[in-house]
Amino acid sequence: MHAVSVVIPTHLRSHLLRESIASVAAQTLQPVELLVVDDANDPATRSVVEEADARLPFAVRYIRNESGGVCHSRNKGAEAATGKWIGFLDDDDLWHPPFLERLVELGEHKRVGLIIAGLLHHEDEHSVKARSQLTDLTPATALLQNGSMTGSNFVIDRDAYFRVGGFDPAVTVFNDWDFFVRLLDAGVGYAVDPEPLAEWRFHPGDRIATPSLRRANGIGFFLNRHGKRMSKQVWRDLETTMLGIRRFHTTNRFEKLTLSAQLIRAHGPVRYLKRILNR
Repeated sequence: MHAVSVVIPTHLRSHLLRESIASVAAQTLQPVELLVVDDANDPATRSVVEEADARLPFAVRYIRNESGGVCHSRNKGAEAATGKWIGFLDDDDLWHPPFLERLVELGEHKRVGLIIAGLLHHEDEHSVKARSQLTDLTPATALLQNGSMTGSNFVIDRDAYFRVGGFDPAVTVFNDWDFFVRLLDAGVGYAVDPEPLAEWRFHPGDRIATPSLRRANGIGFFLNRHGKRMSKQVWRDLETTMLGIRRFHTTNRFEKLTLSAQLIRAHGPVRYLKRILNR
């Protein structure tokens, strides 16, 4: 019942991957296997995996992802997993030693398919904030405020994962939030351990949260898919983030003026003025 597989999707971060693997090795409940899915065919990554496989008491396997993208990597890892439970850990994040044991035991006790831990969110080099997912969310309430499920702070029953087809590669931003909503829609129950057992780390390299045009487009896609179920506050926060990124990147004066007008409309004139004055 306690058999758990761990999947780490990775992309050109062998130095951080080594630390993530170490946090898996330190688990009080050891996994039956660790599957590292690489979408960059990186020799340094393969070397880290081979080194870990030689010294750890569980199998560490290297898997190529030819399709690219973190969602494809998670899905390929889940397809290869043999455990009843699957834990996902991004290559730049960490687990505290009790993570797997606490979440798997809670899942079996509550008889639910998804268990979400609290996490420490490193917002920048100096700021760390503890976050925890709300309990008793439903399909109608899951998008009324920001969620706290990431790609690194949950364990899921393998059957529940494939009930919804895993992560959707079309969702490039907030794919974890989209996954959570689809699980609720499918009737998968969940439980929360509020203790921060995972670390969502900040680092200066490229991340999904980097304010790129790719992120802005991903937010737009997410709004089109789920916007009707969001609260006004969540919609406004996401819309203004998307518009702000696009305004920052454009060099076209007319487009910049148009985006500024859209930001004023989205924020409201008073709130927008306060943001400008506080810069």
